Amino acid sequence: MHFLMVFLSDYLKSLNSTLLSVKLLGMKFLSDYFKELTFNKILILVILAIFVFIIFFTAFSFASGKANFGKQYRKSDPSTVEEIKDAGGQPTESLEAFKELGQIRSSTKPENNVSALVIVSPWLSYTKNDEALHEELIQKKQIMLSIFSQYFSFHTQKELYSIGEAKVKEELLEKINSSLVLGKAKGLYFDSYLFLE
Repeated sequence: MHFLMVFLSDYLKSLNSTLLSVKLLGMKFLSDYFKELTFNKILILVILAIFVFIIFFTAFSFASGKANFGKQYRKSDPSTVEEIKDAGGQPTESLEAFKELGQIRSSTKPENNVSALVIVSPWLSYTKNDEALHEELIQKKQIMLSIFSQYFSFHTQKELYSIGEAKVKEELLEKINSSLVLGKAKGLYFDSYLFLE
């Protein structure tokens, strides 16, 4: 404890001599503020220095382009047909959702004897009031579930990452539509798309 007191005393003396030179430079405000330097003032200065350091390096990271926050996260798909926008950015009113597929769990193709578990919650959009297609989707639910399972089991996790989510959805929608006779689904969306190792 005595060592700490001696250290602080020496530090305050050196700080006082620095403040004397600051006063000579015409910075009366700073020298008056630090004339009676207390532990609380030192603590405030340390906190302020840390805060400035964090702000500076955060701004530097963004300015230099090295900050890629959120890059590894997927962008959420619309969860309802009301959220689907057409090419002009307007909500589409002529679609319905088929959400009866639920959550699908499938294993990827093994890579180095290790496969990942894919968890996906897909849903399809189709033309509103198309009762024939809706009935066919209900009847072919098991076929569609097997399309998902087969698709993921033919690709490794690394391949699925490199293909990209948009291409995965495009290929799955094409396979689903090729199994349908009475109409075609307009879009495929994922409420969740996760990999567990």
